[in-house]
Amino acid sequence: MKIIFLNVPGHGHVNPTLPVTAELIRRGHDIIYYSTADFGTKIAQTGAEFRPYPEPQPSTEDLNQRASNLVNVTLWLLEQSERLLPWLLKELKQEQPDLVVFDSICLWGMQAASLLKLPAVSSISTFVQEGVRGMMTFWDGVAIVRQALPKLPGLIRQRRRLVRQFGPDVFPYSHIFPCISGTNIVYTSREFQPETGFIDDTFHFVGPSLNTETRETAAFPWHLLATDGRPLIYLSLGTVYHKKEAFYQTAFQQFATYPAQFILSAGRTTEIDTLGPIPDNFIVQNFVPQLELLPRVSAFITHGGMNSVNEGLYFGVPLIVVPQQMEQTLNGRQAARHGAAIVLGDHPPYGRTTPTELQTALETVLTNDSYRQNAKRIGNSFKKSGGYLAAADLITAAL
Repeated sequence: MKIIFLNVPGHGHVNPTLPVTAELIRRGHDIIYYSTADFGTKIAQTGAEFRPYPEPQPSTEDLNQRASNLVNVTLWLLEQSERLLPWLLKELKQEQPDLVVFDSICLWGMQAASLLKLPAVSSISTFVQEGVRGMMTFWDGVAIVRQALPKLPGLIRQRRRLVRQFGPDVFPYSHIFPCISGTNIVYTSREFQPETGFIDDTFHFVGPSLNTETRETAAFPWHLLATDGRPLIYLSLGTVYHKKEAFYQTAFQQFATYPAQFILSAGRTTEIDTLGPIPDNFIVQNFVPQLELLPRVSAFITHGGMNSVNEGLYFGVPLIVVPQQMEQTLNGRQAARHGAAIVLGDHPPYGRTTPTELQTALETVLTNDSYRQNAKRIGNSFKKSGGYLAAADLITAAL
C-alpha cells in the first residue's frame, strides 16, 4: 500500500514519525515522505522515498524564528498552505495514495486530504491543547493577547484568501489547530495528556515513538563519565533555543564546584571555544546522543520541548524545565503537576531564572525521591502505550 507522509520542518515533529515510517516499510508498505531538504537524509535512512517541498521551501529557520510567538506561527502556516496547497493537490492526484499521514500543524496536508476525500491520519507530537483548562495563568493570557491583536487582521485576511481560492471545505473543522482526521495518533500517554473534552475515540495515545536505530548518533566520550558515584546531570536547550551562551556560562559559574558531573549539549552551531573556561566537572559537546545518555543521568535540565520532556520521563529522569516559550511552559507545568518536574522562569518573558533558583531546583529533585518515582510512573505509562509499533498498527488499520 502507498502511504504519503507530510510534515513541517521541525525536529520535534519529524523525529517521532521516523520509527513509525521504518516500521511501516518493514511491514511492506511504500512510503513517500515530503518535508524540507534539512530532513532528507534522516528520512531516507528509514527506507522511505524522500521528496522535498517545492522552492522556496518552508525552512527550519523560518519556523524557529516564529516558534516563540504562536500567532506568528499560525500566520506563517496559513501563508505556507496558500502556497503549497495547489501543488500538493496535483501531487496527490498523480500519486493516488492509499493513505495520507500529516502532522498536526501541517495545515496543507490536512486540507489536501480533506478536499480530495483521501483516508488520513493525524500525527500529533504535542499535547492536545484544545479545550484544556487551568494550564495558563493570567499573565500567559495577557502575553497571548498582546501577540494576537496586531496580527489578527492578517490572520483573518489569510483565512479568507484560502476560502476564496478553495471553498469553505478547505477548513473542515471549526478550529484550525490541531489538524485532525478520523484517526489521530498522539505521542504521549493518556495519563500524561491534560484533560479536555475535545478528545474523543478518534484519538489514540501511543506514548513516545523512540527507536535508537532511526535517530542520529555521534561519537561521545563515554569514558569520561564519572564512575565515582557522583550524579550525572544532563543539560540541553534543544535544537531551536541552544544559542543561550549566557545561560551556559551561568551554569558553569554556579556548578563549577558542585558535587556532580554535568553533560551539556550546546547545539550544533555553538562555538564551544566562545563559552569561556569550562569547569572540570562539565563535558560540553555540540551534539549528544540523547536517547543513549538519558538512562544514565540523575536529572535533566531542559527547555521543555515535547520530545525532550517525553524522552526524559520515558527513562524515569526528573526534570528541571526552563521554558523559552509558551508551549514549553505548558509542557513543564504538566510534568510538574504530576510531581516529576520543577519549572523555572515560566512567566512572560519566559526563561528568566537565577543561579540560586537553578541550584535549589537541582538539589530538590536530587534529594527528594518523589520526583524520580513520579517520573518513573509516567515513564511506565509511556511504555505501556505501545510506542511506534502501536502507531504503525493504527496506520495499518486506517488503510
